[in-house]
Amino acid sequence: MKPLLIAVAGASGSGKTTVANALLQGIQSQGLTATLFSQDNFYNPIGHPLSNYDEPQALELDLLAKKLNELKQGLATEIPTYDFVVHRRQQETLIIEPLDVILVEGLFLLSQPNLVSAFDIKIYLDVPQEICFQRRFERDQIERGREPDDIRRQYNDQVRPGFERHIAPYRDQADIRIDALPSDVKSFIKNRLNLPR
Repeated sequence: MKPLLIAVAGASGSGKTTVANALLQGIQSQGLTATLFSQDNFYNPIGHPLSNYDEPQALELDLLAKKLNELKQGLATEIPTYDFVVHRRQQETLIIEPLDVILVEGLFLLSQPNLVSAFDIKIYLDVPQEICFQRRFERDQIERGREPDDIRRQYNDQVRPGFERHIAPYRDQADIRIDALPSDVKSFIKNRLNLPR
């Protein structure tokens, strides 16, 4: 059986990783095999001429599309890993097996036609930008060692403009739009995702 591919898209700080992990656990609790990886794994090294993380050109999205198509064909695939602390791609790679369900979370999954067409179900997290900024502000200090002034500057110069150009205009590509993780994840999976079994 070929895997079901699910995209979890939304702005930076919208909760993509949290929602995707909750869905992963809920799907696995239904007796299905599932895995999760991030579009972030496909960022170019920081030495790339474009180091604005909020532009699609900062990632190898054609490589991501190729990997998704391999999974859709029932093939295992090898994907890169990226470290935001040192701002570079790592030597280590991940092997993704074609399990029952493959979840992918990322900023630009709905804005690129070759990615949109690869997914069977597309979820968009519709969260106000003020909340997204606060979450990002806290995350980048704790997880990425960033300074508060740098976070604010990057948000105003890159993150917010990137959201308005490359994320918000494509939210209608989603099959499902949610503003928060449903409290009953199992019910959401059963009633909204219509997974097998």
